[in-house]
Amino acid sequence: MAITYGMSVEEFWRESPDLFWAYRFSYYEKMRAEQQYDNFKLWLQGAYFYEAVSVALANGFGKGKATYPNKPYILTKEEEEQDFKDKQNALVNRIKNRISEVQKIKGKDDSTNKRE
Repeated sequence: MAITYGMSVEEFWRESPDLFWAYRFSYYEKMRAEQQYDNFKLWLQGAYFYEAVSVALANGFGKGKATYPNKPYILTKEEEEQDFKDKQNALVNRIKNRISEVQKIKGKDDSTNKRE
């Protein structure tokens, strides 16, 4: 049993019995963490599957066209903040482009008014 926990035979026979319990506790904590991680991966797979089936059904039977997300779901706070910054920068760039377009149009109108 000690070998299952990752304890060597040498440690089992020559070290303190408390070390056995430390290995046992560590083994069960590792198993619990792996189980939670696997559970999360399966939940995430189900979420993607649900999204794919929903898009397929909406496109097959609905009037509008649904699209599958073009990037993975945001899972961490850092990713969420980066996504917000990216969207904010894209919006600022769109506004700047629109302002320059309006200024070009306005400049053309001013030049035509000056000729008259």
